[in-house]
Amino acid sequence: MRDRKWVISENEKAEKIKEYLLQMGGEERSVSSPSEIWRVKFSDSTFIYYKKGTLYSTPSNSEDFAVKEAWDYVDKIVGPIFIHPSKEFLIGLDETGKGELIGHIHLVGVLIPAELFHTLYELVNTADTKKSHTFDYWDDIFRKISSFINEGVEFLEEKIPPWHVDRYNLNKIMDIVYQRILASFFRKIDIFKCRIVIDDYGVGSTLKRFLNFLEKQGAEIIVSQKSDDTYLEAKIASVLAKRSREFVIKKINEDPAFKINGLSVGSGNAGNKKTMEWVEAWHASGKEWPWFIKRSFSPIRRIEGSRDKVKKATPPIRENLLSEDFKRNFDEGKLDIRVLSIVCPSCGAISKAVFFTTNEEGFAARCPQCKKPLKELNFTLRYYCGFIIPDSNIINRGLLGKDLEKSRFFEDFTILIPGIVRYECDTKGGKKEFERLAKFASISRIKLKEVGEFNPNKFKNLTSQQKDDLIIETCIKENAILLSADKQVKGIAVSRDIFMISAL
Repeated sequence: MRDRKWVISENEKAEKIKEYLLQMGGEERSVSSPSEIWRVKFSDSTFIYYKKGTLYSTPSNSEDFAVKEAWDYVDKIVGPIFIHPSKEFLIGLDETGKGELIGHIHLVGVLIPAELFHTLYELVNTADTKKSHTFDYWDDIFRKISSFINEGVEFLEEKIPPWHVDRYNLNKIMDIVYQRILASFFRKIDIFKCRIVIDDYGVGSTLKRFLNFLEKQGAEIIVSQKSDDTYLEAKIASVLAKRSREFVIKKINEDPAFKINGLSVGSGNAGNKKTMEWVEAWHASGKEWPWFIKRSFSPIRRIEGSRDKVKKATPPIRENLLSEDFKRNFDEGKLDIRVLSIVCPSCGAISKAVFFTTNEEGFAARCPQCKKPLKELNFTLRYYCGFIIPDSNIINRGLLGKDLEKSRFFEDFTILIPGIVRYECDTKGGKKEFERLAKFASISRIKLKEVGEFNPNKFKNLTSQQKDDLIIETCIKENAILLSADKQVKGIAVSRDIFMISAL
């Protein structure tokens, strides 16, 4: 059995618990630090009561039932840390990295069936999200939580990169990302069956409208600060966000390209001595700041000698590019790639497909009718949709890699690689492109993920039509935009109402 922790507001309750433990055969032991008030050895667990009001019980490796009974007794005296489920499903939303000097903002949504509440409570009860821990610490908890995926636990993660943090006011972006995460969950469960808890980052009007709609549909909505202290679903979202951030920080620390004078970036927090030593040394070297630095933050501006006030723009999310049907569905908690259409602001044409061209300025999306550029389409799609599935023609021609090296239209998207595309790209050009995409993923310029089964024996007997159908079905399942340079695939996509970007 894992360890447990409680917060006790009254010393009388702590003394009552101590008396119970001693009566049931526990042995009082000497305290080992000035922060402790008492210790009781009980079976193979040690109960420690701290001056700050925390009672901690070490794990019971023998899984002694007496220890479980003692934990139940403490629960009755103290009350549970987390508020019990009031709905069939619990959804928690939280983020990390917003105030850190280095790295992305990681936003996570988690969906938990209420019947797993007590089991997951045992897993995350002692996780301290207010303290800095290593990636291995968070990854250990993540692995235990993810073992319940087959029992209905789901989680989704999105990232806001440092260069967006530097340029834009974030609340609008966060509002839309959280709304998209919620809409993704509602593809599988009914709104009225959900309790939704959001750690309050300064929720904006966009998300407030959506939450009001959900409340009218019967959902329970809770927006509060420090929600991970009270709600299990928010705690788990916080743990998963911490794990994602520490994974990126770990990779940065391990990369020799980001070491200077023997120093690595440390925790990435401006309050971390090691991080600030690295920042000072890097700047003194005359090198350009690496991608993960938030240049608008005061420590960086101070080092650079900048005195100008930081001015951040409204993020260029152009809702006028999105069809009314899509926006209406989105505002009703429905996210379906088959509803997405684009409205050209120049000619007014409504299209299920746009085309992608390259010129001296790089890559650009254009209206299929008037051929004019659809400015800010990539930024808008990035936060409203976020997923791209390229077909084998795109991969073998290396078009994604070329874009990421030049105009960066597809930067920050999640690139999904179906098994059939991986199979068809077992070529020299395909392998080179996968290596290039893996490199961009390793520095968090994109997110790269394989989806669907990889079955060469099955794939080799499929017709061209069947292979294309597999890609289309994956787009529907994953709610992803299709990126194709194949006219036949385009025809199938249009016939199935799949929104696509067509490369010429």
